[in-house]
Amino acid sequence: MKKIGIFGGTFNPIHKGHIHLAQQYLKVLDLDELLIIPAKYPPHKQAHDLASSEDRLNMCKLAFRDMPKVTVSDLELKRPGKSFTIDTLEELQKQYPDARFYLMIGGDMFRSFEEWHRFRDVLCSATICTAAREEGEYPQLEKARQHLSQYSENLMILKISVLEISSTKIREKLFCGEDCSALLPEEVEHYIMERNLYRRDLEHEKKVEQYTQLIRGLLKPERFQHSLNVAQRAMYLADLYGEDRKKAEIAGLLHDLCKNMQPQEQLHWMKKSGIIFDKTIFSQPQLWHGFAAAEYLREELSIDDVQIQNAVRYHTVGRANMSTLEKIIYLADLTSQERTYPSVEEVRKTVDRSLDDGMKVSLLFTVGNLLKNEKPICMDTCAAYNQYVGGAEG
Repeated sequence: MKKIGIFGGTFNPIHKGHIHLAQQYLKVLDLDELLIIPAKYPPHKQAHDLASSEDRLNMCKLAFRDMPKVTVSDLELKRPGKSFTIDTLEELQKQYPDARFYLMIGGDMFRSFEEWHRFRDVLCSATICTAAREEGEYPQLEKARQHLSQYSENLMILKISVLEISSTKIREKLFCGEDCSALLPEEVEHYIMERNLYRRDLEHEKKVEQYTQLIRGLLKPERFQHSLNVAQRAMYLADLYGEDRKKAEIAGLLHDLCKNMQPQEQLHWMKKSGIIFDKTIFSQPQLWHGFAAAEYLREELSIDDVQIQNAVRYHTVGRANMSTLEKIIYLADLTSQERTYPSVEEVRKTVDRSLDDGMKVSLLFTVGNLLKNEKPICMDTCAAYNQYVGGAEG
């Protein structure tokens, strides 16, 4: 039976410590193959400076290109939405039906393993392997192993050496322009330099600060905090679905730009856009601020990016054939941190799994409330409903 190791992680970036671990795993477990699987987005923690999926995959390929038993896989990166370990194991079992799998995880993850999604199924699908970073950690790991053994005996604490290198510290050094040649494979270091990864984007930071101060002055405190939360949620979803996180941050910050303006001022900006609105829009002032904000940011802020404009414009009504960024802002608005409606947690989980499923759930809720309260439904929302709920072609 073929023995296959699974070494997953964010690899942000891949460094010499990862390579050392891979070599140890191959030797100690006598593996036939070791799969390096970069995660699209770490499900157990927040990522604030995550390099793109493409860049992290390329760096892993460069780091392991001279190790014949190592295969770098994009299995999780190409899977839509949030990816969990059990999803990966089930897919690998189909690809390698006769293999025995060994899943490598860190000591902290081993000790909190019961918090994993479907952890019992993971235990049944692979032998879980961990290692201590220092001698004093072994008793803690052994205690965790004994506790987990009530579910499965497929647990191993490996006696291997660990190089204490932190991806976070590397990113901090790169952020400041410091030398990391002692911590990174040469090819990876060159790739980072060529692509200018993990460096400050001063122009974007300046814009974010400018827009943050702008909305602080235009919005009520609760609406201001909501906008900050939407920007954070939008960046998370952008990472998850391969969208530009900087555009998502700006659109999230500015989506409610005109929310607290007087209705006549919102109407003024709407009319300046030149869009021909259906009559139902004018009877629903609560929908005006998105259309107004799109024109305001184009004329007053000189934001000519049509993707950002449309994401702001349609964040309340939706429309058919929405772009990924439009869906992200629409759904980030509905699932931001401060939202507390009864089903919000389920909606968040749905959105993390699939943007289209998130649109379906959200539109069912929105249109359902409009019908219940005998309110009109604008044409854009009807078109969105027909596509994402009714399955009509766009």
